[in-house]
Parts: sequence; structure tokens; C-alpha cells
Amino acid sequence: MDVPRPSDVFAFGQFRLDRRGGGLFRCAAGSNPAPVNLGSRALDVLGVLIERHGDLVSKDEIMAAVWPGTAVEEANLTVHISALRRVLDGDRTEGSCIQTVPGRGYRFVVPVLRGEEAPRPLQGPPTDRNTRDDVLGAEAGSSHAVTTWGAGVPADVGPGSDSFARRRRGVRLAGLLTGLCLAIGALLVFGLDHIGWLAGPTDRPRLSLVVLPFENLSDDRNEDYLAEGVTDDLTTDLSRVPGMFVIARESAYTYHGKAVDVRKIGEQLGVRYVLEGSVRKLGDMLRVNAQLIATETGAHLWADRFDQQLSDLSAGQDAIVRRIGQTLNLALVDVESARSKRERPTNSDAFDLVLRARSLFLHPMGPREKAERRVLYDQALRLDPTSVVAMTGLAVTLIQAWRAGDELERAAKLLADATAIDPNHPYVQEATAFLLFAQGRYTESISAYQRLLRDYPNVDPAYNQIGYCLIYTGRAAQAIPMIETAIRLNPRSGFNWSRYENMGSALLLLGRDKESIVWNQRALAANPNNDADTRAQLNVRLAAAHARLGQLDEAHRAIAEANRIWPYDTVRSHFPPAPSSHVYVEQIERFQAGLRLAGERDHAEEDADFGVAPDDKLHADLAGLTPTTAPGATTIRTAELDRLLAERKPIVIDPLLLSWGRSIPGAVGLNRAGWGGSTSDATQDRLRRKMEELTKGDLLKPIVAVGWNSERFDGRNLALRLVALGYTQVYWYRGGREAWEVANLPETNLAFQEW
Repeated sequence: MDVPRPSDVFAFGQFRLDRRGGGLFRCAAGSNPAPVNLGSRALDVLGVLIERHGDLVSKDEIMAAVWPGTAVEEANLTVHISALRRVLDGDRTEGSCIQTVPGRGYRFVVPVLRGEEAPRPLQGPPTDRNTRDDVLGAEAGSSHAVTTWGAGVPADVGPGSDSFARRRRGVRLAGLLTGLCLAIGALLVFGLDHIGWLAGPTDRPRLSLVVLPFENLSDDRNEDYLAEGVTDDLTTDLSRVPGMFVIARESAYTYHGKAVDVRKIGEQLGVRYVLEGSVRKLGDMLRVNAQLIATETGAHLWADRFDQQLSDLSAGQDAIVRRIGQTLNLALVDVESARSKRERPTNSDAFDLVLRARSLFLHPMGPREKAERRVLYDQALRLDPTSVVAMTGLAVTLIQAWRAGDELERAAKLLADATAIDPNHPYVQEATAFLLFAQGRYTESISAYQRLLRDYPNVDPAYNQIGYCLIYTGRAAQAIPMIETAIRLNPRSGFNWSRYENMGSALLLLGRDKESIVWNQRALAANPNNDADTRAQLNVRLAAAHARLGQLDEAHRAIAEANRIWPYDTVRSHFPPAPSSHVYVEQIERFQAGLRLAGERDHAEEDADFGVAPDDKLHADLAGLTPTTAPGATTIRTAELDRLLAERKPIVIDPLLLSWGRSIPGAVGLNRAGWGGSTSDATQDRLRRKMEELTKGDLLKPIVAVGWNSERFDGRNLALRLVALGYTQVYWYRGGREAWEVANLPETNLAFQEW
């Protein structure tokens, strides 16, 4: 036996590392050393960090040392760092011994004794690591295992054999395999940037998988290469998915032709799932059957069959993605979410909470589900403040709810933090593009989504969002093929109601009213839990289309239903956002004409008394019937405002709800200044600074808060904020810009200001 060199022996805390083959030992005082069961890759990572303890070691340096000359995904390093922390940090209370420096690398922060300084362990039983590797033929638990070809491994399947070479020369089933890999990868990874570990009876990575050799069911053994090619390509492509933990194909091939219980495979390889299947050539058609099995229970979680013509394999990609994505995706996310609730109902970790939020996201959501999803992401971030998935998930949730409060600022901060950690993460790119869309920066949003698709061409929501932006910029005809692509890539998405809605909107703007009716009806049927205003808007579009077709009875019924669901719509509230092309302006004007034919009311009444008692609260839901007064402010009508502008030259503030860039002459645009919240929040602080600048600190300066109309709280919220800041001459123009337009008074381009 080789004697360990002093430079190969290290001691730290309760542990001793012998890099010459002894492995890692836990050395408790007064007892024999206990070998720690870690794979060789994890030990190599630990060795690199310990040799340079106290120094920052970049991820590239670690990967070059542990996987020399091999191209591997960064997720493999993340897996082994997680495994090391799970072992080394068990008894620590002062943080992990491996410090993460976001975007740069890792630092081993525990004091280390080296060589002769390291205490020798008491004599104990030998480690079982080598024995275990001999049995498996590779390092168990490694996503790129180093294979030991030996006893029990048939010679005709090893590297260099004819069979192996034939696999590598075989047909690469591009369309079929790409679809299968993308679907399974998305399902097992859920876009996560790290792997969590179970807090239950097993420590297998939650998202770990082995692809067993697919079986050739054809009579011709010369067609074995087809099944081998499927297995080989699936393993290779899945191992490239960020966050996946995939056993190397050589290890998987040790089970070729053997009847082994999947539960035993799970124990030996340390994985939670087995993907197995068969391939059969039927004339010029290839039939692939695949099934996913849980190794802990042997339960079959999902199965499907795929038929593809051999003459054009790539043409089947979309169909395969469609079928797998709608069965395996929803099923596996729901299974994992239910499991975390069952096993850790009161002790959830960040990974559990993200899973549960993802499960909600993959189904049609109503207001209750959206609120629950936000709570789950908030909790996940408290447990793991560096989780990119939790950051981006919460950011998207906040953006989706922006009308209920000033949430875009927090979303932008979350995305800035996530970008600092991993700027190329697909969720970071997608959420950033979505934020640009919510801010009305449609051209920039299109560019951001295009960048995302260059790296991840199968992110189906990106196509829909590009279509949405094209609609808003007057290019409805170009939007249609983008929306069609989104639907084709994922035809059973929980968000297809949005794609149907966008398709109906694009067709309506193009004057294709019959087709528009079909798509808007599909959107209504696809998600009956949708927000009231969304369902109302779909009925409004149906009404306009029916009216332009001369179907006035149907149009009137649709308007009545829209008003029953959400009674705050007016013809004038449908507007071309600024800046807009003349094409889009003309399209909106034709839409408004259809609404008038359908019987939609033109505007809200400026002087309507809805019998609502006044209060001093800021309203998060901006749509609603307002009181006639705002405490501390003076309510004024259109004629009074006209005189006030001429006589006292007040500062006019427009919070830009439903804005197309024009407002009362001289108005200052402060975006979202009239959103909900409280008079002690960050918005109030920003508003204080901006108003001090505009008024030069004069609390007696007259100020007019202008909202949209008497059925929106944006102007009233702004007036209450100004009163809370101490301004004594605050006016609330209750009729808002809509009443100003009804009176045919002049408007000018709005001066937008940062604040």
C-alpha cells in the first residue's frame, strides 16, 4: 500500500482528507475514524478548495482541475458543492465552510492543517468507496461518471467496440430527441439554478435521472443502433440541461440486458428517476415508447408513444414536445409539489417552496393562486436570498400584479440582483424582457426576447410576448405567426388563454372579425378563473367584432356580459399607447367605432355620486367607484380646472394611468405616482423628493392631481399622497383626462419625468 505523502493529507474541523485514495474521514474525539461516502468528483473539488483555503477559487479553475480536457456544464460543479456542504456543514452554526462569491467562485473558509501537522486518525475499517465503484463500474452520483470497465461489463458495449462505434455513427434522431430532451429537461429541472436535497429517508438529488438503454423491439438485430442512438443522445442532451443530475451513459449500459429492479438501480446510482423505453422500426416509421419511473417506489409516473417517419425526423419535434410537455411536465411538478407538502408540511426549504409556486404557475391561475404564488416565492427568498429562480419568479409575479400597486420597482430590484448572480440564466433574460414590456418599452422588449430565443429557442412564452409587443406597435400581421409558434410549441400551456387572447386581438385589429370571435371565445373557455377585467375585455372584443359584422344582438349581449363582470370599461379607455404608429392609431379608432355600435358607453360621468363614503386610504385596486371628495383636498370640475389653470398656474401631475402621451396643458407625468400602497412607503419618499424639486419647497403651491376618470382611484390616491406630504393647496380633478377630452378641451404632449 502506498504511504500518503504529507502534501496529500489535510485536516480541518472534524474531518481528515487523504487525497492518495484514503478518502474523507470524520474523526470524532476518542473514536475510530468513520469514512464519509462521497464520490471521487466531490473529493476532487474538495481537494482543490482545501489546497487554496482562504483564497477565492474561480469556477473555471475548479472545473479545469476536476474535469481536465472535458467540456461539462457548470451545474455539475454546483451538484458537488451541494454534496460537500451537506456533509461538512452538518454541525456548523456559523455558516457554510464553503463560501460562495456570486458570479466568481468559491472560498474554503475553515482553518486547515496540512501534512505532518494533521492529526492521524485511529485505525478503523477501510472505506467502501473502491468496492462500490467496482460494483457500479463508475462513480455513483456523478453526472459525468468516470467508468471502470471490468468484470460484469460485456466487452461488446465498451468504448472501442463495434457496437459502441455504431452508436456514435448512428442516425441522430434530431427532431424526436430534441423534443424529448427539452420536455424531460424542463420537467425535471423546472428551470432551477441549483439542486436541493431531500430532508427525508434518502439523500438523492431531487432532480436526478438515469437513462437506461432503450430496447430494440425490431426483429432485425442490425437495427440495434437505432435504440442505442436514442439512449446515447438522450443521455448527452439531458446532461447539458442546467441543474440536471444525469448518470453517464457508460454506467447506464452496465444494466443493458439485465432484469434489475428500478428500486435497486436507484439505490446503486443515487437517483430518483429512471427513464426507460423501446424503439421499433415499422416500415419507414420509427415508434418510440418512453416511460418515467420513480426509483423509490417503482411507480410509473408517465408514459407515452411517439411515431415518426424516418424520411423526415426533424418534422416531428413540435408534436413530441407538445405531447410530452402536457403530460410529463404537469404531472411531475405536481408530484414533487405534493410530496414536499406531505413530507415537510411545516419545515419547507426554499426548494420546496419554489416547487409549489411552479406547480401553481403551470395551471390556469385566478387571483387566489396568484396571491399564494407570491407568498411562496417571498418565503423561498427569505430562506435562500441568492436563489435566482425565486428572485425571477417573484419578479414576474409582481409584474403581473402591477396594476394592484407600485410593484415594478421591487421587481426591477430583484432582477438587478439576479442579473448580478447569473446574467445569462434563461429566467433572468425572460423576466427582464417581461419587465420592459410592462414598462411600455415594447421595442426594447422585443429585442430582449429575441436575445433569449437565440440562446433558448424553445421558450414558448417568448414568442407570445413578442407577438403582444408587435400588436402594440401596429404590426398585428407580424404578430400572428409569433403567437402561432407559441401555441404550436406548447398547445396545452396553462397560459394559452393569453395566446388565444392575443390572436383574437391581432385579428380584430386587422379587420378579420369572424376569426377574431373564434379566438376570443377560446380564450374565455381556456381559463374561467381569470381576473374579472380580463374576462370583461374578452367580451368587449367579441362585442366589437360582432357589431362590425352587423350582428348587433350578439354585440349587445357581449357588452352586457362585460359590464356585469367588470363595469368600469368605456370606449375612450381603449387607446393607442405612446408612441404609436399611425397604423395602430387607425386600428384602435376602428375598434372604438365597433364598440360604439355595440352600445358601449363612451365615458364615465364626471359628476356621478355613487354613494361611496369618503376615506383617507390609498386604494390598491385602481378601478372602482370613487367618493366625491378626498380628505384634505378640494374636488374640482372641468370648468373650475380651466379657470384655475389660467388664474393660478398650478402644478398639474398626471400619474399616467391609461396614458397615450397627451394630457392637460403643462401637466407633468410621474408614472405610477397614483398607485396604491401607503403614505409611508418608498413611493411616498420618492414623491416627497420630486415635489420638493417641482415646488422648490413651497407647501402653499397649488397642485392638481389628474387621474383617468371618476371610476379610477389613481388621481385620488395621488391627492391623498400630496396632502400627507403637507401640501395645503391640493386639488383633485375627479373627472380626469377622460372628462377633459369629452369637453373637447386642448391637450398637449405630456412631459414625462424621472422620479
